Amino acid sequence: MRNLQFLIVAAAAIVAGCTAAGSRERQEFSRVDERRAASLADAFRAARNNPEPAPVATATGVVKLDSLVREAELHSPRLLAAFNKWKAAVSGITASYALPDASFSYTYFIDSIETRLGPIEHRFMLEQMVPNPGKLVAREAAAAGNAQAMRANFEATRLGLRESLVVAYAELQSLEERIKITREMAAAVRDIESVVEARVTSALVPQSALLRVQVEAERLESDARALEKRRPALIAALEAVAGVDLPDRGTAEPFASSTRRPLPDKARLVAYVLGHPSVELEFARQAIASAKVDEAGWMWVPDLMFGVEYEVMVSSPSMPAAMSTKQAIAVKVGISVPWQFHVNIARGDAARAEEQAAKFMVQQQKLDMTARLAMQEFAYEDAERLVELYEDTVLPKARQTLELIRTDYTSDRATLTDVLDSERALLAAELSLINARADLAKARARIESLVARDLETIK
Repeated sequence: MRNLQFLIVAAAAIVAGCTAAGSRERQEFSRVDERRAASLADAFRAARNNPEPAPVATATGVVKLDSLVREAELHSPRLLAAFNKWKAAVSGITASYALPDASFSYTYFIDSIETRLGPIEHRFMLEQMVPNPGKLVAREAAAAGNAQAMRANFEATRLGLRESLVVAYAELQSLEERIKITREMAAAVRDIESVVEARVTSALVPQSALLRVQVEAERLESDARALEKRRPALIAALEAVAGVDLPDRGTAEPFASSTRRPLPDKARLVAYVLGHPSVELEFARQAIASAKVDEAGWMWVPDLMFGVEYEVMVSSPSMPAAMSTKQAIAVKVGISVPWQFHVNIARGDAARAEEQAAKFMVQQQKLDMTARLAMQEFAYEDAERLVELYEDTVLPKARQTLELIRTDYTSDRATLTDVLDSERALLAAELSLINARADLAKARARIESLVARDLETIK
C-alpha cells in the first residue's frame, strides 16, 4: 500500500508541475498584447452576432480607407482564421502535457485458475502510463512555441491585411484620377474640334484635319470608358481583402495633397524591421525545434507504468470459514524499455537538423526583411522624386506649352500636329504623376507594414 501511495503522489507531482508550467506560459503569452487581444476578441464576437458589416462608403459611394481598414479587422476571413489559429495554439498548451489515457480491462476466466483461496473467475485491471517528466516539459515548451508562432502569424497577417488594403485602395484612387484626366483631355480635344471644324468650313484647312481631331477625341473617350469598366474588378479586389461588401460603382477619395515627408533614420527603420512579426515567427519555430531536441534526448529515459488489479475468486465448499475470502488486490509497476537505439539516434539527429535549419531561417528572414526595406525605401524616395518633378516642373511646363501652341495655332504659327502632340505630352505627364502618387502611397504602406508602425510616430 505504501508503494501505491508513493506512485500516486509521484504522478500527481509530475502532472501538477507541468500544469504550473503551462499556466505560466499562458500568462506570459497573454501579457504580450492582452488588451488588444481582448478588444479584438470582443470585436470578433460582435461581428459574429451581427453578420451584416457596417457601411464603409458614404451615401455618394465614396469608400473611406480608414473605415475600410477597421471593418477589415472585424470581417476579413484571413484575419479571423489567423486569430482562431492563435487561440487554438494557446489552448493546445494544456493538451501538450496531458498523460496518455488510462486503460481498463476486464477478464473472465472460462477455465478458472486454481489458487489456495479458490479458483479465479473475474479480474479487473486499471493501468496508467506516465511519461518521464522531461518529455512532458519538452512537449509543453514546443506547444508554447507554437502559440508564440501563431501570435506572430496573427500580427503579420494583420499588418499584411492593412498593406494589401492600402495598395488596392491606391489602385482605385489611381483609376479615379486616370478617368478624370482622360475625360478632361477628351473634352479639351473636342474644343479643338470646334475650332478645326470652323476652319474646314472656311476652307482654311483640309477635311483630314477635322478627322484627325475627331479620331483623337474618340480614342480618349474610349480609353475613359475602358477605365470605367475596370472599376468593378478593383472593387472586387478590395472586397476580397476586406471581407465586406462595397458598392459596385464605389469611388475612392482623391490622393492627398503632396507633402515632402523624408523617411526616418535608416538605422531606426532597420531596428524595427528586425522585430517584425515574421522574424518573431522564425524565432518561435526555432524554439519549437529546440524543444524537439530536448524531447529526443529524453526518449532514452524509460516511462513509468503503474496499475491496480482486482481479482474475484469463487469460494470452494470445502474451504474452512476462516479462508472464505473471495477477492484479492494487486499493484503493478513497470517501465518502458527504449531498446530501439537506432530509432532514438535517428530521432535526435532529425531534431538537431531541424533546429539548425530553424536558426538559419531566422538569419535568412532578417536578411530578406532588410532587403525588402531597402527596396521599398528606394521605391518611396524615387516616387517622391517623380511627384516633385512632375508637380513642380514637368506639368507646369507642359500646360504652358499647350496653351502657347493653341494660341499659335489660332494665329497659324503652329500646326494641328503640334497641338495634338502637346495634348498627348500633357496627358502622359498627368498619367505619370498619377502613377508616381500611387507608387508613393504603396511604398509608404509597405514600409509601415515592414516596421509595424505608422511612419508619423517614428521620431
